[in-house]
Amino acid sequence: MPGSDFSLPLSVMLRDHLKLQVIVILWGFTAVLGELISLSAATLVAWRCGLAALCLFLWLGKRLLVPPRLAFLFFATGFVIGAHWITFFLSVKVAKVSICMIGIATLSLWTAILEPLIMRHRHFRRIDLIFGTLIVGGVAIIYRSELDYSHGLLIAIFSAFLAAVFSIINAFHVKHAVHTVIVFYEMVGATLFAGLFVFVQKGHLPLPADPFDWLWLTILAVFCTVVSFSQYVKLLKRMSVFTINFVANLEPVYGIALAALILQDYKNLNAGFFLGAAVILVAIALYPVVRHKTTGKAARRDPFP
Repeated sequence: MPGSDFSLPLSVMLRDHLKLQVIVILWGFTAVLGELISLSAATLVAWRCGLAALCLFLWLGKRLLVPPRLAFLFFATGFVIGAHWITFFLSVKVAKVSICMIGIATLSLWTAILEPLIMRHRHFRRIDLIFGTLIVGGVAIIYRSELDYSHGLLIAIFSAFLAAVFSIINAFHVKHAVHTVIVFYEMVGATLFAGLFVFVQKGHLPLPADPFDWLWLTILAVFCTVVSFSQYVKLLKRMSVFTINFVANLEPVYGIALAALILQDYKNLNAGFFLGAAVILVAIALYPVVRHKTTGKAARRDPFP
């Protein structure tokens, strides 16, 4: 059952959290790839999800068969995922990566609010809101001088809302099918949503013109989507939505570090970056300790939210 981290053997818990860190690093890498790929936001999402769905189809074959009702639910969730990724990259285009990351940092807050409303076994916890707000503060410190792109920020906040919604929905889906099968139908749904979005705008789906776009798209589809997204869905069997989304706030830290390493972009590696990163790391490290101590016996029944 999701949310039972403390009831698991220590080796399993450490493995899951290490796997989660790798997933978040791959998510951070998407910002670098988004910078390298010359396509528009919606076109990028359409190709990313389409290639990911093709990879899963070639890999799984007949194992993809599920009851029509489940297929439809997974497919519909893909529309929400497609909308999230389009608004994510649109925020980057309208403003900057930095502004997008501040908006996406509200994911923990949205999860803290929505998870108890949607999942009956979850209860509203002020500690989640406090630490979620602390994370937003940490990301804002990193980008403290770039808070004047209101439209991009609002788009990113809406994108974070959509991410919280599909994360919670996926926590239900993992009870009914294998994670890779779920992701296949979701990627098909996301491809259709993004493709329709592009078609309404341009009347056709543009092909990547730059040969390197195909390379970056393949890496984005295989490693940052098929591998990372399917493993994230699998982790929802043992970890709560809030836990995963809370740790995912390291994405901007990893994204900036990777941009500095790969793109030689060091402009954000200043004192604010290290202070903000420290706030995020300390919050993530302290959260399970504080959560456990403040809830007592309740934490043992529902240990790591």
